[in-house]
Amino acid sequence: MKGNRIRRGLNAKILQNTIFNILTVVLVCCVIMAYSMQSLSNDILLDNLQPMARQSAKTVEANVHMLADRMMTIAGDSRIKSVVEIGGEQIRPGSEALQLSRQAVLTEAAEVYELYHIAFYDKNGTLIQGTEAAPETLAEEFFSLLQETDNLTTDSTTVLGDKLGITMGMPVKEDGETALYVVGVFKYDVLSDVLGSINVGKHGTAWIVNREGAVVGHTDPSVVLAGNTQALFGGSGKEEFGRVTTGETGAVEFSVDGETMMTAFSPVRGTCWSLVIQMPKSDYNYLIDSAVLASIAATAAVLLLSILLVLQLARSISKPVRQVTERMVALSDGDLHTEVTPVRSRDEVEVLTHTLADTVESVNHYISDIRQVLKQVADGNLVTEPQGDYRGDFAMIKESLYDIIGFLNETILGFRGAAVRLAGMAEQLSGQSGQLHQASLEQNQSAEALVNEVSHVKEQLDNVSESTMETHTKTEEIVRCTQEANTRMAALSEAMDAISTNAQEITKIAKVIDDISFQTSILALNASVEAARAGSAGQGFAVVADEVRELAAKSAEAAQHATEMVDNTRTIISNGVKLTADTAGSLQDISSVSTQISRISDRLVAAVQGQANALTVMEERIENISDIADRNLQNAGGTESASGLLAKEAEALQDQVKKFVLKEGYHR
Repeated sequence: MKGNRIRRGLNAKILQNTIFNILTVVLVCCVIMAYSMQSLSNDILLDNLQPMARQSAKTVEANVHMLADRMMTIAGDSRIKSVVEIGGEQIRPGSEALQLSRQAVLTEAAEVYELYHIAFYDKNGTLIQGTEAAPETLAEEFFSLLQETDNLTTDSTTVLGDKLGITMGMPVKEDGETALYVVGVFKYDVLSDVLGSINVGKHGTAWIVNREGAVVGHTDPSVVLAGNTQALFGGSGKEEFGRVTTGETGAVEFSVDGETMMTAFSPVRGTCWSLVIQMPKSDYNYLIDSAVLASIAATAAVLLLSILLVLQLARSISKPVRQVTERMVALSDGDLHTEVTPVRSRDEVEVLTHTLADTVESVNHYISDIRQVLKQVADGNLVTEPQGDYRGDFAMIKESLYDIIGFLNETILGFRGAAVRLAGMAEQLSGQSGQLHQASLEQNQSAEALVNEVSHVKEQLDNVSESTMETHTKTEEIVRCTQEANTRMAALSEAMDAISTNAQEITKIAKVIDDISFQTSILALNASVEAARAGSAGQGFAVVADEVRELAAKSAEAAQHATEMVDNTRTIISNGVKLTADTAGSLQDISSVSTQISRISDRLVAAVQGQANALTVMEERIENISDIADRNLQNAGGTESASGLLAKEAEALQDQVKKFVLKEGYHR
């Protein structure tokens, strides 16, 4: 009861929620209404201000056109022409007469049209003739615009020193060409009268600005002399100020010094001005505020009446509901014996009290039956069954009790079978653990023996590797010596070839010597014949001829002997060349075989090294196997101990399961 204490009555809750909902709806409606009225009033004001601005701009435009017509009348006056037609003839008056005529036109115009001053200027903007106070030269900006348009032109500013006026210029045409310009300054009253006639509310104002943003027309001349529209628009109106100076038409709302202003603007056609109308929104807000306050007052009256009706209804509901709630709170705290107080309200509350009483009675019956079943189960009796009559959804509780008892029967039966199987498996596991321990021991011994054998084979391979490296070294020396012998035999063969070539040259020389000896013999014979013919005078020459013949014979004999010796030498050299070639071939074969032996030695070294590396890896893996065998041996011992403990636990489980009384083949 303490945890479910009622903190707030139903009466207060209904009243509070209802009032909150009504107030929320009323506030939302009031906010929407106020916002809608404000938005609607803004739209209406802006929609009305924009046509007003256009109409006022047209009024200013009409007045400006009136002044323009006056300037056109002055520019078209025939008295200012330098050539005058009289009776169909063109007469050019003298300069003095022309000046007097023009001066009369200027004086008349200044008096009739209320001009400050009016004057004629040449094409360079220099004064020709004018009334009093006319400037000697025209302003550069105004004169440039006048020349550019070559038509009626209105100055963009109205500030003339310390006074205000409207400056207009008009070209004077003669024979279709501009001869001079007439420029006059109208009094400012034309603009001030128009702006003063515009009705823009209690605190509204109207003024005129040019394209540069300077104020050229205002009901207060000091504002015009200030010449800055930024001060009128305020900080948040810069964008709208740009729209005004570009000649657009529109209406906007923005804030000036914390006050909401409604502004409309429109260009004055025929000039470079724009008319601006501005009024504070507060001039019309009092009407909107009055309407909103009246709506709020009516809503408050309806709200008060609704609260009184809701309070009466809440009291008629809250009292019986409070009684039922108190009984339900007691029920939630475990009170199943206190009777429910009946209510005679002939509505849902009466049905609620009767239903609550029936519910308390049924819950008492169900709890009693469930308590009995659970007590039997706690005592180990799993053949018990629920006996009460469970109605409606409470039947699921009975089904659940049947399911729980059936599940416990099946579970305990499964535990019994599992305990028996577990005991058998524990016994079998104990025997297998002993066998595993013995096998692991034998595996460990075999692994150690295999490690020793691999180490022995590795040592033998190391010896083979050293022998193979020595063989490879000797084979490389044989190849190197054979290559040197081949080189020397090649040099010997080249030397024999050179000797054979020289022998051929010697044979040729011997042949030449033989030919010379033959010729010498013939010459000696001829000399002997001539000496015989000469008689005693040729005896000395005959002696010489005989000596020459003997010398020729010796030379021929020597040449023949040299030829024979060269032939013998060539035969010997030819045999030596053949033997050298055969020896070189044999050395080449020896070199080839040595190279093959060297390659075989290289492959043998690589193979032996590969076998050594493989044995190293095999030795590491066998060591790993040995480590695994050691761990298997340790695990086998642990498994044997665990199987014994498992057998003991299986016996304890069988003892615990036997305590339950089960219904074999249990079915609901």
